[in-house]
Amino acid sequence: MCRASLRLICCGLLALAGCRLPLDADSGGSDATVSPDVISGCALFAGSTTAISVGASVALPNGATLWTFDAAFVSGGRSDGVAAVAQIQANGCPGTLAGAAAALPANGTDTDFAKPLDLVRVGDDVWQFYETWQFAAGAPFGVKTTGRGVARWDAAQGRFIRAAALLWTADRPPFGSAALGDGGWVYAYGCNAADSGWSRACYVARAPEAQLANGAAWQYATAVNTFTANIDDAQPILTGVGDIAVRRHADGRLLVTYFKPLDTVLQVRAALAPTGPFSAPHPLATCDAPPNAFCVGAAQHPELDLDAATIAVTYARASFDPLADVVRWPRLALLPLPADLP
Repeated sequence: MCRASLRLICCGLLALAGCRLPLDADSGGSDATVSPDVISGCALFAGSTTAISVGASVALPNGATLWTFDAAFVSGGRSDGVAAVAQIQANGCPGTLAGAAAALPANGTDTDFAKPLDLVRVGDDVWQFYETWQFAAGAPFGVKTTGRGVARWDAAQGRFIRAAALLWTADRPPFGSAALGDGGWVYAYGCNAADSGWSRACYVARAPEAQLANGAAWQYATAVNTFTANIDDAQPILTGVGDIAVRRHADGRLLVTYFKPLDTVLQVRAALAPTGPFSAPHPLATCDAPPNAFCVGAAQHPELDLDAATIAVTYARASFDPLADVVRWPRLALLPLPADLP
């Protein structure tokens, strides 16, 4: 039986044939709820007057680091994301957000804008997953999601060029919220609300590296290392989590990081393959949220990891009450990985 509580090496053997049981079985352990360490880290691009997300980053072929952010309603009520080529300081903290530009220019209409999701590098190319939105009277907060797709980085123009067509409609899981290049494939993860909204159920799609913009090339996981071309047959590969970030770490493990909704504990799970099975959750740290606030993000940045024993993560504080700009700035933390993480 392939259960998250078993050693990953055991389930890795079963993964070759496909494990048709829940990929993170309920016996995999309870959520981590207590961590002795409170993280603070350093402010990510401190001084920004725009509310920005924790961002996604990727190392460019020339050695620079490209960051993209979801910037909240900038440039006259629109949000088409921002991109910045960052210079990393000696202490690991990026510099200012000066010189940032629109990452995903509009398609020419006044009702469409794009929210950048995760980044993935394929050879010398960098791809941005994104979702499109429209202003819509009567919709929650006055906006609605219309779909999701990919865009390729054009270094000469300093922006992403959207593919001709979207890959997924708005009613599908938000594939591309986390992305991973691994073994000739690109994996796109998307998590939907589950358990009355207090946790997430995450799905994964994959396509060959050379066919990311081809909607017909995408496959959807139904079990460990088992895929189908029919999106309606997709099954969750991870449950009981938050909105996840996924990266291959320097030590070879695949790490999943997240905060559960309205929580302050940064958690990590490990796996050997993009579809799991995944270990039980382990606490990395507790974020330094003020009273009545919680933390979001948990994006990973392997290019900033100090060594195979550490992990670089960005997070942000959020609240249903107003927060000062200095509190809302995303933060970067370098954390030791738990010694008992499988």
